Amino acid sequence: MKESRRAVALASAGALVASLMLGVSSASQSSAGTWCSSVKISYFKGGTADSFSDILEKGARQAAADTGANVTIISSGWNFPKMVQQFKEEIIKKPDAISFMGHPGDAAILGAAKDAKKAGILVDFSNVPAKRSIKELNAGFVGANLSKMGAALADRAVKDFGIKRGDKAIVVGSFGVKGRSDREDGVVKTLRAKGIEVTELNLQSIGGEVAGNPNLLTPSLTAAIKAAGAGLKLLVSEGSLLGATKTYFDAAGLKPGQVKVAGFDVGADVLAAFASGYVQLTADQEPFKQGYYPIISLCLQKVYGLAASSVDTSAGFVTVDNYKIVAALPKGFR
Repeated sequence: MKESRRAVALASAGALVASLMLGVSSASQSSAGTWCSSVKISYFKGGTADSFSDILEKGARQAAADTGANVTIISSGWNFPKMVQQFKEEIIKKPDAISFMGHPGDAAILGAAKDAKKAGILVDFSNVPAKRSIKELNAGFVGANLSKMGAALADRAVKDFGIKRGDKAIVVGSFGVKGRSDREDGVVKTLRAKGIEVTELNLQSIGGEVAGNPNLLTPSLTAAIKAAGAGLKLLVSEGSLLGATKTYFDAAGLKPGQVKVAGFDVGADVLAAFASGYVQLTADQEPFKQGYYPIISLCLQKVYGLAASSVDTSAGFVTVDNYKIVAALPKGFR
């Protein structure tokens, strides 16, 4: 009798689960690609046409396809003042939501962020945090923990390349912008704590277009390399500049591997630099997620009233030992 009742109970439970799953499946299928179709979102991709920002855009467009959201892509050429101006212009247009980047820093962003809040526009941040603005808006952030990422890259470079106290390093980055430079600051602080002599090459002094035109870095970096001399053991760079390492080495008369190169981001150009021996280590922050998740988060907030989401995309390292595995993955996602 007990066995009979147990069998009936199990059968009933199974039927209930099957019914619930069918309902979920049916609801998912009927709303796929349409559930956020009434929401207008402005998404800032940072660059205009480079391997990193193009992956950001790919992620945002995929999220738009999956949700039905009306997503407008904003390109800024990695020009921070232009980015702020475009932010203000988008607020005037009054979309439902904006996914913005924190590169210009809170001093430049906070006023506009408050204006967006007054206008009832949802704002989340990606790639680089603007901590005061995020707090003011109770906003989400999708991107890497930049300070920890920078420190981890420096530790890994020292270990992998056998860099010793008294060796020299050049670190390229946009120093002096709180939040934006946390990554490079983490590298510099960690290297100096190990007794390594660091030269900071500040992209702010070169111009806002350098990330979109890596050749603009050539004169300054070549001069820094020659000034460092034979003691130079490490170069740390980022994005499209990392992918252009061959250009800088050719200008400075260096051969692949003569100075070890580490940096941030993965793209077709960076993977090609691995294959040719110019790059040995990079930290991957998976930009596809930084394009995809902000759209999902903003849709969930606008449509269902859910809280903003924050996602740490610090995934790990690409090295000379695993870059071929990454290169063999579907194109356009790393």
